[in-house]
Amino acid sequence: MCFEVRQCVFRRVLFLLPLCVLLASCGGHRSVLDAGVSSWQHTPHRVSPQEAARNARTAFAEWRREVQARGRSAPGRRFHNLPPSELRRRLAALAKAQDFTIVRVEFLRPRELAPVVVVRTKHYLELARTTGSILRQVDPKVRTNDDRTGWRYEGFFFEAEDEHGIPFLGAFNFWRGPHAGGGQWARSDPLFPFQRAL
Repeated sequence: MCFEVRQCVFRRVLFLLPLCVLLASCGGHRSVLDAGVSSWQHTPHRVSPQEAARNARTAFAEWRREVQARGRSAPGRRFHNLPPSELRRRLAALAKAQDFTIVRVEFLRPRELAPVVVVRTKHYLELARTTGSILRQVDPKVRTNDDRTGWRYEGFFFEAEDEHGIPFLGAFNFWRGPHAGGGQWARSDPLFPFQRAL
């Protein structure tokens, strides 16, 4: 599993970068889960299911702390939240079309809504390849001339699990405050939801 961070300033979550060398995969027809994660090392690294679950929890805890801190430090910004019922409706339609199960939908409220979505599938690679599209449909940006504005939510956390409940990818962001941020992680190189540079 590897955390890749994209942002202007991403103070607390920077500690996750060294986890690139610690994280990777879990087993089965599941060869894509076992492929490992390349980083600064030459040999892809694999991790156990326990390590994958533990490090996914760490990513979520750091994201939650970040959105909560930003809610306290920059309370004035407003977002174009979709109603929870509309987000759930969109997720249900995507789950049916793309053959995944919705495990959890939760809404944190640092100031406004910051959704947490966890899904489960046996189709790891297919879900990884469509994560960007899924996120654009459940977290659509309002048309603006500025990449930092027009977002529906002040933060979004998306995670996918295999059929045994072990996380295999995640993507997250936070938009409140002067410096937006976010990142991604995966249990193997082919499962990163977005392009990355080593």
